[in-house]
Amino acid sequence: MSNSNEIIALNKLLSEIKILIGSLSILDKATENKDQKTTFTALDAINFRVREVSKTSTALALNEASKDSNNLLALQIEGILIELSNPMPNIKKLHELMDTQLEALRKMALSEILNLSVE
Repeated sequence: MSNSNEIIALNKLLSEIKILIGSLSILDKATENKDQKTTFTALDAINFRVREVSKTSTALALNEASKDSNNLLALQIEGILIELSNPMPNIKKLHELMDTQLEALRKMALSEILNLSVE
C-alpha cells in the first residue's frame, strides 16, 4: 500500500475510533438518564462501529504485518461482541474491554501517520 493510501486508511480508522468513543459517551449519558431508547440506539451504534473499527484495523494490521511483525493494529472484539449480545450489556464491562484498546489503537495510528508523513 502506498504511503498516501495508508495514511487515508489510518485517518479513516481514527475517525471510526472517534465515532465509537462518542457512541460510548452517549451510552453513558443515556444510562445515567435511564433513557432506554437512546441506550439501545447507542448499543446498536457501538455494535456496528466496533465491527468497522475491527475490519479497518485488521486490514491495516495485515498490511503492517508484511512490513513489521511487531506492529499489532488489530482490535480484539470477541469479548466486546459477547458483552453486546447480552440483553442488557454491562456498561462498565464494555468500557473495560474497549477503553484501553481504543486508546492504544488511536496512538498507534497517529504514530504511524507521523512516520509515513516523514518518509
